[in-house]
Amino acid sequence: MTEPALPRMRIEVAGPSRFWVWQETRPLLLAQVARWKYGVHYLRLPGAVPVLPPITAVSARTAPSWPHRYASWLAGAPGPLHAGWWSLRPWRPPWPESVWRSEVADADPVGYLDWLEGWQGVLPMRRLPAVDEGRVKAYRKLAQEGLLPPLLLWWISGLDGRLLLDGHARLAAALAERLIPPMISLYLAPSPGRIDEEITHAMRQDSVIADQLEHDRRAGVDSGARARRRHFADVYASVPSERERTRAWPLPGGVPVWQDAAAAAPPGWPTDPD
Repeated sequence: MTEPALPRMRIEVAGPSRFWVWQETRPLLLAQVARWKYGVHYLRLPGAVPVLPPITAVSARTAPSWPHRYASWLAGAPGPLHAGWWSLRPWRPPWPESVWRSEVADADPVGYLDWLEGWQGVLPMRRLPAVDEGRVKAYRKLAQEGLLPPLLLWWISGLDGRLLLDGHARLAAALAERLIPPMISLYLAPSPGRIDEEITHAMRQDSVIADQLEHDRRAGVDSGARARRRHFADVYASVPSERERTRAWPLPGGVPVWQDAAAAAPPGWPTDPD
């Protein structure tokens, strides 16, 4: 595959422990991996440009196919799309609402994503609006009616979590209503060739397990082949939803440029992740 065109929103890396999320003309989020890879510190900077057009209550009540609508909007948006295979899939965290709230990284402007605690949540690009703002009130009504449009998330492997691209007011409304909002996760997907290879491999393994099952059945032996077959069936089913590592580009100017941007951080921002 040829090198992808430079997307309008992208990850740029300055060394093994520092990177930022860049959009259009400026960095929006600085990230610094903690010592021993226990987590990642982040610094949010102002200037995020909306990735999707505003979603009104009227359009939300038409109940469109949101993945298709978002895909059409993303095609010309200041978002992360570049050459390759992408997937937009509904995502729901595997936790109850009480735990989900703690997985929203709302510390501003700096915070810490604790990988040791298993963080794989959602990081907003900017501070969430107040619950008494007009947009949040309108979305709270939609949430009560079960019509809240989904949040748009971008899974970033360097964060081991999802960046909130669109839906900050909707997220604030969902938190105020104490519910888990609908969400759609954008991620770089395996190419069709790789999917074919993985499926072929799974089918071969399934065939081996089938032969083993038949042999064991005739011999009256329970070797656990059924459990192995279920495992490979799960592998087969999960191949199309696998995620590729997020594509990143070298940060022009390297660490010094990253450090200049980090000068906006308040006291307490880590200075030596290595």
